[in-house]
Amino acid sequence: MQQHSLKERTRPHDHEVPEGDQGGGQGGARAPLALIVVLAVLALVSTVGWITTAGRSGQADRTAAAAQAAAAHNQVPHTHGPPGGPLVAPKDGVLAMRVDELPKFAVNFEWKPGNLLFAAGQPVTLKIANNDTMQHNFTFKPVKAAKNLRVGTTTTISFTAPKPGTYRFYCKYHLQMMQGAITVR
Repeated sequence: MQQHSLKERTRPHDHEVPEGDQGGGQGGARAPLALIVVLAVLALVSTVGWITTAGRSGQADRTAAAAQAAAAHNQVPHTHGPPGGPLVAPKDGVLAMRVDELPKFAVNFEWKPGNLLFAAGQPVTLKIANNDTMQHNFTFKPVKAAKNLRVGTTTTISFTAPKPGTYRFYCKYHLQMMQGAITVR
């Protein structure tokens, strides 16, 4: 049996770290980088999954809301207080309405008046003055009325009031904020 001295049996590259390579060599530098990449990919996948799930539930909510709106058949949705103030009935079948110029810091266009009252089958003539600096539109689907309201003009719209119920009319250009109600008795 050969005896080797401790110095001969121990090779420097087996136990010693060369100077300047305290991080375990290039392989040691790759391990933390690989871990960072894996964690970033996991975070991204989790985020995408959450967004996809949230989008699907939002889509289902929108679909349900659309179904409810269709079921209401153009009926006015519940709002916080009556839109456009008290009910206003035409005199001799004619009702003057207006859209005022939007004040400098205002955010909502309004119909004035915004709550109209008609008798079922009543011939109605609306005379709508657009006093705003931009074009609007009057749309009332139950009677197939849809007319653009040019700036600085008064537009006449005539129709026969539909069957009893509460309906909405709106500006197709500012649909989310410019709606009114028509109550037919």
